[in-house]
Amino acid sequence: MSPRGGESATVLDMALPVRLRLLRVLLALDAAVLLALGGLFMAAPVNIGTAFGYVGLPPAVCYMIGLWGCALISLGVGYIYAAGDPVRNIAWVRAGIVRGLLECMFGFVVVRQHMVTWHQAAFGTIVAAAIAVGYVILYPAEAVKTS
Repeated sequence: MSPRGGESATVLDMALPVRLRLLRVLLALDAAVLLALGGLFMAAPVNIGTAFGYVGLPPAVCYMIGLWGCALISLGVGYIYAAGDPVRNIAWVRAGIVRGLLECMFGFVVVRQHMVTWHQAAFGTIVAAAIAVGYVILYPAEAVKTS
C-alpha cells in the first residue's frame, strides 16, 4: 500500500503532467551530480584541484574544496526531497534556478578577469546555464498557484 492513499506510486506518477515528471527527473539528476561531486570534493580535494587544472594548491585551499563538498552534498539532499514532490518543495526548485544563474554568471566573470581560462570554467558554466534553463522551463507555476 502506498503512503499516498492506497494507489501504487506507479499509477499516481503516470497521472502527473509530463513537465512535472521531467522536473522530478531533473531534480534527481541534479541531486546525483551534487552528491557525487560533493563526495569527491570531500574525499579527494587535492585530486579535484588537479583535475580542474590547479596544481600545487595550498592546504587551506584543499580545506575550502572539502567544505564546498559539504555544501554540495547538502544541496543534493534537498534536491532529493524536492524530486519527490516539486510543488510542495518549490523553494528547492527556485534555489536551483538561482544557483544555476549565479554559477553561470560567476564563470563568465572569472574568465573575463583572467582568474581562470575558459577551458577550466567552460564545463561548469555551461552545465549551470543548462540546469537553470531546465528549471525555468519546467517550473510548475500553475501548480504552485493552485496549491
